Amino acid sequence: MVPTSSLNLADLHQLGRRLTAAATAAMKDSSDLGPTELLVLECLYTAGPQPVGAIAHRTGFAQSRVSTVIAALRERGLVELSTDAADRRRTIAKIAEHARTQAHHARSRDAEPTLRQLLLEASDAEISQTLAALGNLHAALGKAVPEPSEATNG
Repeated sequence: MVPTSSLNLADLHQLGRRLTAAATAAMKDSSDLGPTELLVLECLYTAGPQPVGAIAHRTGFAQSRVSTVIAALRERGLVELSTDAADRRRTIAKIAEHARTQAHHARSRDAEPTLRQLLLEASDAEISQTLAALGNLHAALGKAVPEPSEATNG
């Protein structure tokens, strides 16, 4: 198959890693929580209470990493845990009410300053186009990937 664009899969992978690194560095600068902790809180903020497996699926982190982060967030009083009424073997994590502000702040931070640091030679128009394209890609991917079933995550 002949490539139809100048972006191959290796480039796409590298782009994802660079964007992740830039977002992670920006998150570290904005909170005493680490990026993984912020993303887990953000997940609970947007998706509501859920089992660790569902959080792992939504965030892309390993389930063992999410379990460790949930335990640390619980110790800090940012997450509350309960037993799933439908399956007593499963634990449900819920963001603590007072932690919602931190999660909201992390979620609402604008990505433009971070992109401007990455694209030092880009014009304002190019940066606006890039932000729009990334926003469209994010929205399209959000629609394309079904939410995990509660029955398949634990």
